[in-house]
Amino acid sequence: MKKILIAAIALACMTGGSAVTLRAQDQTNPPPKVLLIIREMVKVGKGAAHTKNEAAFVRAFAAVKAPDRYLAVTTMTGPSEAWFFEGFDSYAEWEKTNQYDDQPKVGAAVGPIMEKDADYITDGNQTVATYNEKWSYRPGMNVAEMRYFEVETIRLRPGHDKDWEDLVALYKATAEKIKLDEHDIFFEARYGAPAGTVYIFTPRKSLADLDTAMGAGKAFQEALGPDGQKKWAQLIEAAIANDNTTLVRFSPEMSYPLDAWVKADPGFWKPKAMAAPKAPAAAAKKPAEAPATKN
Repeated sequence: MKKILIAAIALACMTGGSAVTLRAQDQTNPPPKVLLIIREMVKVGKGAAHTKNEAAFVRAFAAVKAPDRYLAVTTMTGPSEAWFFEGFDSYAEWEKTNQYDDQPKVGAAVGPIMEKDADYITDGNQTVATYNEKWSYRPGMNVAEMRYFEVETIRLRPGHDKDWEDLVALYKATAEKIKLDEHDIFFEARYGAPAGTVYIFTPRKSLADLDTAMGAGKAFQEALGPDGQKKWAQLIEAAIANDNTTLVRFSPEMSYPLDAWVKADPGFWKPKAMAAPKAPAAAAKKPAEAPATKN
């Protein structure tokens, strides 16, 4: 959300103006109500090995028919990390998934892989967030068709809920006014993150979409107008303590997607397993020389 205004400022400066598991979805299927976010900090130089080990997790979960499908991504900006998103319709559904994973057969399948993962990561954390439909802008879309997320992490100032609500309302009204072709999905952190943490997921089909998003900045600025720009800046200052956006790329190798995703695009969601290196070909044997004959 804030990135739209930043783009608008850049354009204004150039023109002399002034300013500042998810699941398969369509228009009838909203985002999951509960989102589990697992982040793993990957050791430098261990990205490929970590991906290979995570692919082993996927095969193990498939073998035991685990219900917990998830989307994996890797960071393109900031620290080297792998993130895993798993969505649920309720906390009760999450509990059922955990109960399945607690079975001995699942532990036996993934235990050795889990131990091996420690060779590739330095740390990890887990956050639980809930979907906020009121704040979201055009949340319905098919995530399976996307390839990237912009994940904006916002820390709100305590006691400024009204300022935040006004800021979101101003953003949505202005976006609707210019018919902004974007999807912004809001989640509020409930566990595992500081109070007042908000995540905004903006999916992208390609990096070229970022060029289009920057171009929308000028239209957004003009739609706000001078008074709206001033109000926007005041609301941001009042409501937001910290704001950071990370660009992440989908990793089909590390994902355990829904069957519908794989069926719709097997070329992306069902990548071929990494082939083991071929053993060097055995050297051809030289035919034995005939013994010399005595004259």
